[in-house]
Amino acid sequence: SSAEVMVFPRTMATYGHLLEDDAVVVVKAKVDKREDQAKLIALELERFEGLAEANLPVRIRLSANALSSGVLTELKQLLSEHPGACEVFVHLGDDRVLRLPGEFSVDGSTGLLAELRVLLGADAIMA
Repeated sequence: SSAEVMVFPRTMATYGHLLEDDAVVVVKAKVDKREDQAKLIALELERFEGLAEANLPVRIRLSANALSSGVLTELKQLLSEHPGACEVFVHLGDDRVLRLPGEFSVDGSTGLLAELRVLLGADAIMA
């Protein structure tokens, strides 16, 4: 499910640096029921670090059509810009999975997943 969270300027000035693509945050909020749909009004935010510490693997789905040398070069560059401890698996179709060598292990937290979605498409990142 989802809920709309409103962040007013004073709260944004204090906590805005925590808001970036794919960031998981904990929001302390109050509920505003004045309209048809209830909204949350953010009071405080903090970064949730529990997921980053888990070093979950990054799983990328690629179709045979997406395997051009240009895309592979950009993918290699992008992975090298985000070094870390998370293994990377590339799923080619339903029956072939490649585990990339350790030199391509990445920091699977914020930023990288958004950049992968831009490069490869929204459905390329497997949960």
